[in-house]
Amino acid sequence: MTENSNGPGEDLTLAGRYLIHPDKPLPAYDHATAFAVDATDQRAPTRRLTAMVCRSGLVPRLDIIPQLSRLMRLPMITPIEAGPVRWPETGGRRFVVLFERPLGDALAGKLGTKFEALREDQITHKIIKPILPALKEMGGRSIKHRAIRADNIFYKDSTCQSAVLGECASGPAGMSQPKLYEPVDAAMVLESGRGQGTLADDMYALGVTIAVLLTGGNPTEGMTDEEVVATKIRRGSYITLVGDLQLSLRMIEPLRGLLCDDPNERWTADDLELWANGRQLSPKQPMLPTKASRAIQFGDSEYLTRPSLSHAMGCRWGQAAKLITSGEVTNWLRRSFGDEESATAIEFLINSSGGGRQAEDQLISNTLAVLAPNHPIRYRQISARIDGLAAALAVNYGDEDFRASFVEMIKANLPQTFLKSAGSSGKSDRAALTKTFDMFSYFLDRRQLGNGLERALYEAIRGWPCQSPLIADDYVCELDDLLPALERVARRGSANEQLIDRHIAGFCAARSKTLAECVPQLLAPTTDLAKERLGVLAIYAEVHRITGVSQRFPALTAWLAAMATPIYEGYHNRVMRDRSQKAVDRVGSKGDLSALFAVLNDSTTRTADVAGFADARTEYGRLENNINWLMGGGLAAPDYVQAKSRQAATFLSAVISSFAVLALSIIFVT
Repeated sequence: MTENSNGPGEDLTLAGRYLIHPDKPLPAYDHATAFAVDATDQRAPTRRLTAMVCRSGLVPRLDIIPQLSRLMRLPMITPIEAGPVRWPETGGRRFVVLFERPLGDALAGKLGTKFEALREDQITHKIIKPILPALKEMGGRSIKHRAIRADNIFYKDSTCQSAVLGECASGPAGMSQPKLYEPVDAAMVLESGRGQGTLADDMYALGVTIAVLLTGGNPTEGMTDEEVVATKIRRGSYITLVGDLQLSLRMIEPLRGLLCDDPNERWTADDLELWANGRQLSPKQPMLPTKASRAIQFGDSEYLTRPSLSHAMGCRWGQAAKLITSGEVTNWLRRSFGDEESATAIEFLINSSGGGRQAEDQLISNTLAVLAPNHPIRYRQISARIDGLAAALAVNYGDEDFRASFVEMIKANLPQTFLKSAGSSGKSDRAALTKTFDMFSYFLDRRQLGNGLERALYEAIRGWPCQSPLIADDYVCELDDLLPALERVARRGSANEQLIDRHIAGFCAARSKTLAECVPQLLAPTTDLAKERLGVLAIYAEVHRITGVSQRFPALTAWLAAMATPIYEGYHNRVMRDRSQKAVDRVGSKGDLSALFAVLNDSTTRTADVAGFADARTEYGRLENNINWLMGGGLAAPDYVQAKSRQAATFLSAVISSFAVLALSIIFVT
């Protein structure tokens, strides 16, 4: 991603062409996951553009932006350009997605705003028919919009004769949607845990949009979000949202179809197209859960259906265990539903549950899954669609209690157990999700740097930026972004001795096959500070090699060089130590991490130093023994004197004998 550098008060440049104006907000286009500012195309200054700036801690839908950018002919607002820019307010980087601004206004204001209700014929001809091509094309490409609502559908122009779908790429899927627009199972969960969703979710949201437009405001006005969800479960979405509206049979037909609570029975874009072209389809009846012959008491309320009780117990977690262990739930299932299988399953959970808080929480979670298999997975404060569980962790990672609950879920294999239930995803989705949660278990069992929860997070969500406190504001989404971000940290002087943390280690290991195995090995716990620092430098040098050796990072290299003192100070030979220090000083300012690593990882020098030190120790030991012997009076010892006397006598005898032989030889010759 291209770095855009701008000073305070300056416009920001994206892709070298588009100017983003932070001082010109466009609040009409703001939503829960991004805020809007004005933007200009320098090649076409009259072009109306909107820059959607992702809110801190959230990421855009990087997987669909390239696909949507090729669908500009459709009646929907599609991305023109996207990328991170340096944001003046924070000094960090924010991801920006650029869109063509619609010429007309939104169909309605934010949820809760009253407006003049639309007639049925206006909804059919100005909204449904114009946006159908976009719904069909996205459906054919398996792209989920996940942001269909009245304030995110716009008139194409000021004549207000034709609508276009609003943008859907500047935040996580479904996270900007009010609970009213979400199907029951998605409305029950955390906004961050809704997952990618399905095409059926979009059709449901369109049905809610039609109900809002026919009502001229919120059809559930006066009800809290929790009351809306509970009412949808009890009475069905159609009755909850349409209520007593006086509608023609012609309009009742699509509303029943789109607001059907069974996603398998819900209308598709093809069904809606048939209806729009005049074909009459059989109106779908509301899919209501089976009622019990008698109610069960929980808290201050009575419940007649299994989904209603499951939802209530999930919302009042602390009270649920008592109701389960008392046997009231199993008795209710047997007597009111004749469901021996579910009752037996819950009894098995009770009998096999151990003691302690965690065992109690696991019992509640598994019991809720038995009561309502189509509901999301729950565990204490966590509630998510099963495919949104990893994303919920990512968004809420800073919450220590949330992290602890998530780890407990994984260690207890609750997601895998949930996936085996009848109400979970299809076989292919189930297999992929099971593999994901098995991967979480694998890395959680390996706590060293480069593994653990952080590694699992970056493996599960490939586009999630690194959350290390060092670089969290810099939107480091790809490995290419890591060293430039650390260079900026070093330049600001905010670097410290925390050269690499759990997030950076996990991020590196997840983003490169080369680093996947070597990061945990290089960062294995050790009491040898030099080995630890050399391992860190080896990782950054490898990142430099992978992402392109042409780039230079002088501030980062100088920072790492300063931290590398224990490596060369570990040399025993003073000459080698001085030579290594000078080499480090020489390359430390050049910005080449590979060169710095090569200097500090000189195996020839290290081997020579080790061998020389071993020889020196041996010589030192020999000399020390001699000194001790002399100091202990070794020269005057009788044994020593006698031995030396023998040596002297032998030597003297040899000399005399030699002279005698020599003399005799001379006499004989002469």
